[in-house]
Amino acid sequence: MAHSGLSIFYVLSFIAQLICGVLAFQEPKLRRVHSHQAPPLTNQQRLNTPTALRSEKNDLNDERAKSTRRRFLRTTRKGRRRRRRYTFIHQESHVTAAGAESLFSLSWRPYSYEMATKSSTIRNEQYLNSLDLPPIDCGWACVSNTEQIQLQQMKLLLRSELKMITDVNLHEKYPDVYSDLRLLRFLRKSKDRDVTSAAARYRSFLQWREKNEVDSIRDMVEDCNGSFTPTAVRLQTVAAHFPMNFDYLVQETDELNEGDKSLVKPAILNVGEFDTRGITEKILASNSDDVELEDFLNYWIFLYESIHLRLYQQSLQFGQMTFLDEVCDLSGLSLQQFSPLFVTKVMSPWLKMTQAYYPETTRRIYILHPPAIIKVAWKLVTPLLSQGTIDKIRFVRKFDGSANDFVESASWLD
Repeated sequence: MAHSGLSIFYVLSFIAQLICGVLAFQEPKLRRVHSHQAPPLTNQQRLNTPTALRSEKNDLNDERAKSTRRRFLRTTRKGRRRRRRYTFIHQESHVTAAGAESLFSLSWRPYSYEMATKSSTIRNEQYLNSLDLPPIDCGWACVSNTEQIQLQQMKLLLRSELKMITDVNLHEKYPDVYSDLRLLRFLRKSKDRDVTSAAARYRSFLQWREKNEVDSIRDMVEDCNGSFTPTAVRLQTVAAHFPMNFDYLVQETDELNEGDKSLVKPAILNVGEFDTRGITEKILASNSDDVELEDFLNYWIFLYESIHLRLYQQSLQFGQMTFLDEVCDLSGLSLQQFSPLFVTKVMSPWLKMTQAYYPETTRRIYILHPPAIIKVAWKLVTPLLSQGTIDKIRFVRKFDGSANDFVESASWLD
């Protein structure tokens, strides 16, 4: 009913605007009828009258304006659907003070965006299919032959970048980062599996790693021997504000999940205990020697590098693509944790980084014990999330146990 009422509101608004527009065009006529004014003088009478109100030049401009108005109304009535589906091909310099008159006087041709996109996609696919596709080493993780071909096409588009990686042996030193399995995660970020967009995202990922020296943080993961606790003091300070449990991710699994080619490992995030206020004050302090925004982001880079290393190892072990299920316990969550400074200065760059450079890490995000303020917090967080991330979120409202009980009950396996 709410949706129906909203549609009716839009219809009534449109009718009101239409009536106002008609009355605006008929305003001179209505004014003459109701005020009983004399009809306007003709052009010849104006010229013969000593006290003429308008000159011959203004009359000519008035006739042009009326002609433009009639042409605009005629085009709006007859070509409404066509103008919605097609666009005018014109130069920006043509849109001058003359307005609609100069625009409608131009020659135009219909141009369908859908047809152009489809034909461009077909040409790209034909060009890629005509070339020799490179081999891949994770065909077992692809859900179909089509996805396998798309992954090969993605490697073909990235041949120059991948050659630079192999020249310095980065694919052997960091196989979880520069392997075909990571390429597959970037390919699956979009539902339509657009090869060109996936290659552009991975290219941006490589540039970001080089600019921020992420491989040095990856070395830190090796030094921690698979632990999710960093050795750097600044990163440990950040970790103290965000209690999480990755014990289930470290545990070995003997049985595989039935269904698609994926293996899921849970991780518990005690979001209700996140000290966002304390970390925000430390980051925004003018003379902060404790922690900065760079340290905050480096901690999450360390965390995601550790997660992807573990997911890569388990994917090779079981021969299935491994994902992470985040179980977020919101017990004790308060609105103060989502202050404007934290959302804009801290959380925004954090979420943008993780979504852009670590795609397809999680399969589901389960929200346990959501408080009443979750609606307000959800409105603040939603604009910062991608549509793919929003689709993964599940609210669990009928579960009274702890997060560990939820994981051990296998209620998250759906």
